[in-house]
Amino acid sequence: MKNIKNAALVAIGAGVLPLLTAPPASATSKPEISITIATISCAAGSMNLLPDSDPGRFRIRFSTWDFAASVGKDVPAEKARKSCRFSLIFHFSVPSTWALESISSRGTADLEPEVTGKVTNEYQVSSTPGHEISHVINAPTRTWNFEDETPLVFLPCGAERSLILKTQLQVETTDPAKAGSISLDSPDEGATYSIAYKKCPAP
Repeated sequence: MKNIKNAALVAIGAGVLPLLTAPPASATSKPEISITIATISCAAGSMNLLPDSDPGRFRIRFSTWDFAASVGKDVPAEKARKSCRFSLIFHFSVPSTWALESISSRGTADLEPEVTGKVTNEYQVSSTPGHEISHVINAPTRTWNFEDETPLVFLPCGAERSLILKTQLQVETTDPAKAGSISLDSPDEGATYSIAYKKCPAP
């Protein structure tokens, strides 16, 4: 992992997007969690935040047309890289603290020989150093899935900080006659994030 530079976000539009509330995990003592998308730097409608049966897990689904990277003879150069950066704020029904626990990303690839794909996930808690995890995808891969655990660094109780995330896809080739693409765009694919959380002691 390495530090991410220039990880500040630029919000698109004004205000904060509506809350997405994860369903409670049955009759347990786990708190309910809601998530605010505070800022987003990719095209409107290109990603959706989805709840999970586990309140500590959520999934980002990317749209078919907006999140695929590709190269080829007649493919514009800007299509070789796609990225989406956004920040989230977590709200708990009882005072709690959290830490990012893992990142899972899965998608498809269609790569000719001498074409490589790369998927990169960046994460940062506001006001702390950022980190980057990258994986290379080679031909003849058709589907890919990466599971990455992250060090548990819990925020101090009472601190409200945003979790800044970025997913990037990139395709490269040394032969301009070759073609290839990678994507996160089908209904069962995307990026899944898990957070660990614990209740704060009573004041």
